[in-house]
Amino acid sequence: MNTPLISIITVTYNAIDDLEQTMQSVFAQTYPNIEYIVIDGGSVDGTINIIRKYNDRLSFWVSEKDKGIYDAMNKGIRQSKGELIGMINAGDYYEPDAVQVMVEAYNQHPDYAIFHGNINLLNEDGTFFKVKKPNPDLSQFYKGMSVYHPTLFVQKTVYGTKQNFRENLYNIHFKIAADFDFILRNYLAGTRFYYVDKVIANFKQGGYSVKNKKTTNIECRNILYENGYEKEIVEPLFKKWNAIYRKQGLLDVGYAFVRKLFSDKIANKIASYIVNR
Repeated sequence: MNTPLISIITVTYNAIDDLEQTMQSVFAQTYPNIEYIVIDGGSVDGTINIIRKYNDRLSFWVSEKDKGIYDAMNKGIRQSKGELIGMINAGDYYEPDAVQVMVEAYNQHPDYAIFHGNINLLNEDGTFFKVKKPNPDLSQFYKGMSVYHPTLFVQKTVYGTKQNFRENLYNIHFKIAADFDFILRNYLAGTRFYYVDKVIANFKQGGYSVKNKKTTNIECRNILYENGYEKEIVEPLFKKWNAIYRKQGLLDVGYAFVRKLFSDKIANKIASYIVNR
């Protein structure tokens, strides 16, 4: 089997409780030819000590102030030398064969540029919630994020380089939804996506985008307008997203109340039942 160099990027900031599990999931990969890059935003909570602990296993790392998560991702991309680039941020982690599975797909389908798969959603305490599969109809992607960023493996050529004066990176003007923008832009530009029907990554719910859902919805609306969608499509979607946001807020309040009465395990089961019925 062809074993191209694969770049894995982890972006982190003040993630002392989560980073090590993420890094360990990269070190545990069954695929041998990986360069690992960690971009830290200037943590002050001891995260740097974890990075230094594994210094000899990293191809590159830096800790410095940045302009947000997507600026940090762009820094990592510019440092990458691999044919495929995967991103797994602090708090999330790969399945042990994630890179192997994606390289096999890449070797078999070299005419595709972006590879993605299924994801395990986790509760905030790290317990399993459910498996999510992307919508195979990417023409519907504009209706909401249905390709999961932690599962993405992207050919380096998609991002472009400074040398050829074409960079197709994350738009740092969007603080929460630039991954939505990146995937949508590439789909509209004709970039070919290949879906692998396997769990690639584990994603802990309750992150920044979830806790700032109203801002996320506004960014997604602006992204649709910037990518040429008409008002007749965008505004009904925006109203729908906000309705979901309000419903989720009520569910979160109810979940917090249930947790006070029962154990986390029981509360998680009740929440899973409500969401999946």
